[in-house]
Amino acid sequence: MILDGSFYRLVSPYESDHTAVMHVSEGRDHAVLFTYDIHPLFRSRLLPVILRGLDPVKKYRIREINLMPGETSDLPENEKVYSGDYLMKVGLDALTATRMHSRVIELIAE
Repeated sequence: MILDGSFYRLVSPYESDHTAVMHVSEGRDHAVLFTYDIHPLFRSRLLPVILRGLDPVKKYRIREINLMPGETSDLPENEKVYSGDYLMKVGLDALTATRMHSRVIELIAE
């Protein structure tokens, strides 16, 4: 997916205190979203990350996959299913106000 799929830059670190990139498989049935909270300001407004490259008709299960053993995700959309259309119009609340925090989020079509 990372070598043969599509790559999208979603949030620029030059325009905000966060960055997000996404890789989507060629068949648009699997994707990985990487988000990084670099140095967010105190009480800064966190916007949803609008995804790109998904199939608008398919349903995708959201799962945070870079968790330490025994930890649970605090991602509001974790283990939920959304349409590609919703994710590309509304997005995910994947960014946080924690400095140097990152997330790896897997999206699998069902």
